[in-house]
Amino acid sequence: MIADVGSVQGMLDSVRVVMGSDTATLLLLDETGTVLEPAASSGLGRRWRGATHVPVGSGFAGRVAAERSPVMLDEINEVSVLNPILRDFGVQALLGVPVVGTAGLLGVLHVGCLMRRTFTAQDVERLEGAAAEIAWRLSERAEDDAHLAALALQRSLLPAAPPAIDGLDLAVRYLPAEGDLGGDWYDIFTLPSGMVGLVMGDVEGHGLRSAIAMGRLRSALRAYALDYEDPEEVLHRLDRKLCYFESDICATVVYAVSEPPFDVVTVCRAGHPAPLVARSSQPFAEVVGLSAGLLLGVDAEHRRQSETIALAPGDALAFYTDGLVERRGGPAAHLDHSVDRLELVRRAFRAGDNAETACSRIIAEGLGDDSVEDDVALLVVRRPPEQSA
Repeated sequence: MIADVGSVQGMLDSVRVVMGSDTATLLLLDETGTVLEPAASSGLGRRWRGATHVPVGSGFAGRVAAERSPVMLDEINEVSVLNPILRDFGVQALLGVPVVGTAGLLGVLHVGCLMRRTFTAQDVERLEGAAAEIAWRLSERAEDDAHLAALALQRSLLPAAPPAIDGLDLAVRYLPAEGDLGGDWYDIFTLPSGMVGLVMGDVEGHGLRSAIAMGRLRSALRAYALDYEDPEEVLHRLDRKLCYFESDICATVVYAVSEPPFDVVTVCRAGHPAPLVARSSQPFAEVVGLSAGLLLGVDAEHRRQSETIALAPGDALAFYTDGLVERRGGPAAHLDHSVDRLELVRRAFRAGDNAETACSRIIAEGLGDDSVEDDVALLVVRRPPEQSA
C-alpha cells in the first residue's frame, strides 16, 4: 500500500490533544496482510521508529486488527503489549481501534496514557472518527510520484515479516531517510541445500533509481546463491555483473550463510559495515573482526575472503547499514563526538532479548530522537537458548 504517512503526523498530534492521551500511534498492515508495522506516532519522540512489528492476532495491536473492533487495555505486560517502547515509556492504559478503508483493514490506531484511565464510549467514538479520517488519507494515491513509487518498490522487496526458519529467531527493520529514499536492503532466504542466506546491502545514491538498482542486485544475488555456496564466490559473481553491465553503480554488501544447527555462520564483506555479535557470556555486543573487502562495482577481478563466526545458543548477530551508526550532514555533524551511535547500538544489543525486542531497542536507543538523514536497514538473527529438559 502506498501511503502519505507524513500528512498523517499532524493528525496524530491532534488525536493526542483531543483524546487527552500521552501517546497516539498508527500501525499499518504490511504487504502480506499478516504484520502491523509502525508508521507514525505522537508523544514518544522519534523512538517509536523502533516499535515492534506486531503479528495480526498477537499482543494489543494485533488483537485490534484481528477482531476489527475497539480494544481497551489496562494491564500492560510483555504478553499483552509486545512493543517494549510503550512499556519502557510507562504507558498504563491503551485504547485501540481498527483503521479500515474501502478495500478492508489498513492498520490500527491507538492512544495511551501514563496514568490509569477508564475509556468511555465517547472516547471510542472520537478515536473511531479519527481512524476514519486517517483511512481516507491513506487511501489516496499518487502513482506519478517517484518518491512514493520507490517506497512501494521497497515495501514489496523488504517484507516486514521475515520467513519462519526452525532454529533461528529473526527480525528486521527498514527506516527510509526523512525526505528521500535510498538503496538499502536486507534479504533472508532458504536454499535447496537447507542453508540459509542472510544479506544486508546498500546501493549508492537515493531515490527511485537506487531503489530499482537495489531490486536488480537483490535478484542477481539470489540467483548466484543457488549455484554457489561460498559467499565470497557469490559476491565475486555479483561484482562482475555490476562492473560489466551497470558500471555507473556501486554498492556495499555483506552476505552470510549458515545451516542447521546454525552454530557457524560464514560471512563475506564487500565494503559493508561489519556485523555486531551479542553473546550471552559478554555484557555488550562487539563488532565482528572481518576483512572489509572492496565495495562492488569498482574492480571486477577483486577477490574477497569468506570468514566464519561461531554462534552459541543464545548468541545473536546484527547486520545493518551505515545510516544506523553514522551521522550525516554538514561539517558540524562530523565534529560532534558527544554521541557515538555505534557505542549506543552496542550497548542496546543484548543477547538476552529476542530478535524483535533487540531490533526495537537498537533503533530506539541507537537513534534516539535524531532525525534519519540516511536510510537505516537492520537484521537481527539469534540462536534461541537451549531449553532445559
